[in-house]
Amino acid sequence: MFKVLGWLFLHLVLLGLAFFVFVRWQLGLGLDSLISGSAGERLAAFGDTVVSRIVDLPPRRWNDEIRPLAEERNLSAAIFEPGKPDSFPVPIPPNVLERARTSIPLQRADSGPPAAGRPRPLRPLPDHPDGRPRPRRDLPDDEGPPPEDMLPANDPESPSVFLPKCRPVFLVKGGNGGGYWAGVLLHLPPAQLGPRRPALLLVRAGNLNGSGLFFDYQPWLWGGIAVLALSLAFWAPFVWGLTRYIRNLKSAADEIASGRFQVSIPQRGDDELGELGRSIHTMAARLDHLVAGQKRFLGDAAHELCAPLARIRTGLGILEMKLTGADSAALNSIEADTAELATLVNEILSFSRAGNRAPTLRQIELDSIVRQTISRESLDVECTVSIPEGLKVFADAALLGRAIGNLVRNTAVHVGPGAKVNLTASSEHDLIRISISDNGPGVPEAEVSRIFEPFYRLDRSRSRDTGGNGLGLAIVRAAVEACGGTVSASLPATGGLCVTLLLRSSAALESPTDSQP
Repeated sequence: MFKVLGWLFLHLVLLGLAFFVFVRWQLGLGLDSLISGSAGERLAAFGDTVVSRIVDLPPRRWNDEIRPLAEERNLSAAIFEPGKPDSFPVPIPPNVLERARTSIPLQRADSGPPAAGRPRPLRPLPDHPDGRPRPRRDLPDDEGPPPEDMLPANDPESPSVFLPKCRPVFLVKGGNGGGYWAGVLLHLPPAQLGPRRPALLLVRAGNLNGSGLFFDYQPWLWGGIAVLALSLAFWAPFVWGLTRYIRNLKSAADEIASGRFQVSIPQRGDDELGELGRSIHTMAARLDHLVAGQKRFLGDAAHELCAPLARIRTGLGILEMKLTGADSAALNSIEADTAELATLVNEILSFSRAGNRAPTLRQIELDSIVRQTISRESLDVECTVSIPEGLKVFADAALLGRAIGNLVRNTAVHVGPGAKVNLTASSEHDLIRISISDNGPGVPEAEVSRIFEPFYRLDRSRSRDTGGNGLGLAIVRAAVEACGGTVSASLPATGGLCVTLLLRSSAALESPTDSQP
């Protein structure tokens, strides 16, 4: 799920970058485009603050008043004087100097004396908003009422001239890493009524943020987070449902791979995953039917063979009493073959019963069932048992005893005299781990995963003396899985073979499959 969401986030980032590159290529946007938005409003407000500080001061004191105001924002600022570029606190890059010189407008043509030397008619200033009359100072009558973009300069109580708002005119990056520069056009009144004269305020910052004056990252950051959150809110339920269903399919596939075909897959719509889930469910049902039919056939065939084998062995016993010499030796060979066939039939029956009969699962004391099984086998095997006192396992006593007995018997058959078995048990997270290791020759590493298959035997074991019929370990797996556990084999560094049984400690735990290493 997190991988899918990561790809979604990367997709959103790539879309954002592609959109930014496309817009910049199409519209030729630069830093100057920022002053047409909220950055321009912030620069204009800063310029208005500067005007309110210096409007009543002589020009020589303007920069002294502006300097602390800029330092509060970690900026450098001063009034630009075209003839004195060195008056700025830091060197001005050439590209910024060129922009500053071309940004100062010429004196207004209509701000000079009236045509033909005729004095301009005057009109009284409007009264104060609260009705109080203003002191006598008139504006030229031909200017009309102040426009909306004109603000009173300084104190509203004073008889001031209405001034235009400050206006940012450029925002550029200084050449050769010279920081970021903004130019704000200030409109200051002259000492006496007459033409308005502009002044250019230069503001420099070390980065594009400019203490929030040039470019405010927070709206972009929060906007990006909001877009991401909305995208996640929209896609997360879909991705979660998709990955959860895939996990269900994987779990079902693992159950089928381990031989448990009674899987449950939730129904889904008519999309591809839903069709896959129905196909897996159908496959599991057919496999269950085939495997159950195979086991049932083996059991039925073995059961049907028992009666003829019993009659053959009875007849051989009668003949043995009547024959002597060479005929008796031949009969003994036939009797040995018949006994081997009877053993095979009995093990087929055991394998079929272990997988087909309903187990009686309950908590049993592990140490007691292990020692009873070893004592019942009465084999010439040195067994070392290490089981914590009082350790209990949730299993069928008969099936668990058969599994342990087959493992001990398998060691006796394949190791021979001097066979040793080390049986240990431990509790791990509500699971019981039973490890049975021997001192035998072991098996090739490539064969470890196949030794629990029915009728599978190693080449060196295909003899009457040391062999078997390949059902001993298959019965072990069938018995353990009937108890709700799992079985696995490994090759210890000390040699031999180690078989590990993983069983539940109580009925509350569904299956130890997921905890198997």
